[in-house]
Amino acid sequence: MVSATQQSSRIRRRKARTAGTKTKRYNRAHGTPAFPVHPEGYSATAADAKPAEKK
Repeated sequence: MVSATQQSSRIRRRKARTAGTKTKRYNRAHGTPAFPVHPEGYSATAADAKPAEKK
């Protein structure tokens, strides 16, 4: 017979592992939400800004 601590630790670890698997599966199926890369008010001269479109 195992101790209560050992048993609860195993149960917690198992639940965390399955919860992570379910979350990963959900995120894969639903993708990432759409969000602006450079929100309004972002400086176009910043070092990581997108290059301006050439005409």
